[in-house]
Amino acid sequence: MTRPPVARHPPAGDSRRTPSTVLSVLARLTDRDLSIVDWLDRHGVFTTDQLTAAFFGAASTASHRLLTLHRLGLIDRFHRPRPAGGFSPWHWVIGPLGVQLAAAARGEKPPSAKTLRERHARLARNPALEHHLAANQFFIDLYRHARHHPRAWLLRWWSARQTADAFHQRIHPDGHALWRESTPDGTVTVGLFLEYDTGTERPIGRLVDKLHQYEELAGDGGPAYPVLFVLPSADREHRLHAVLAAGPARTVPVASTARSGEDAVSPVGPVWLLAGQGYRRRLIELPSQHGRPGSLYRGNGHRLEPEP
Repeated sequence: MTRPPVARHPPAGDSRRTPSTVLSVLARLTDRDLSIVDWLDRHGVFTTDQLTAAFFGAASTASHRLLTLHRLGLIDRFHRPRPAGGFSPWHWVIGPLGVQLAAAARGEKPPSAKTLRERHARLARNPALEHHLAANQFFIDLYRHARHHPRAWLLRWWSARQTADAFHQRIHPDGHALWRESTPDGTVTVGLFLEYDTGTERPIGRLVDKLHQYEELAGDGGPAYPVLFVLPSADREHRLHAVLAAGPARTVPVASTARSGEDAVSPVGPVWLLAGQGYRRRLIELPSQHGRPGSLYRGNGHRLEPEP
């Protein structure tokens, strides 16, 4: 008589497991988990430190939760070897289950496994990865400030791709945001376009040349948000303002700040040198216009005015 096969279960700690599905994990997810998935879907990649700063109060809590989300297939990770030896920190990207969740939230079909692998490969091998992470850090600093200050809000953060799409590929900044603060004189909302400069890929003249596209956008009824240059040194900032002063008058505000080595510079405080001015201003003190009502750039499916 043939005996029935004996069911064998992988031992505790075995890497084999039943694949997660959207329905099987929904009850285990928090709003924070869903926000992490959404950020990775829209902005591509973050380091452990960046996600910790944005969403967690302690590094140990962040590491534990990110590992749990990784095991569920919601997020994935990679790190790159360093020239001097060792590896970079973990870099987190959206996982196969994460793209299903993100696509379902938008009512879209998720990308194929092959498409997701290609997306991960482009991010991991992107020579501009450090620039991408640094630009993301600017907006994380805004978000973190708002978390700890109840009278400040990051109303919107669009990636470079989202911004280019919203403005019909007319401008190509490193990102866009709407920032709001409540002051003794009332509530102020400022829009901004970020130009994050590493100082290695282009001369000052090419930075200034990009301002033409912002001028044309504003001239066609689009917003005249300040263009913010984050520069790697005070010397490069000085040269930028010298070129701006020698050029034509502009309707779009231009402001800059210089990083001091690896020290973080809060984008909220009085660090912005407005072109043509001799003192630095806070972010909410920069001039900002939301564009002409009824223009093309308010009717393309993207709200450009402040959110309620």
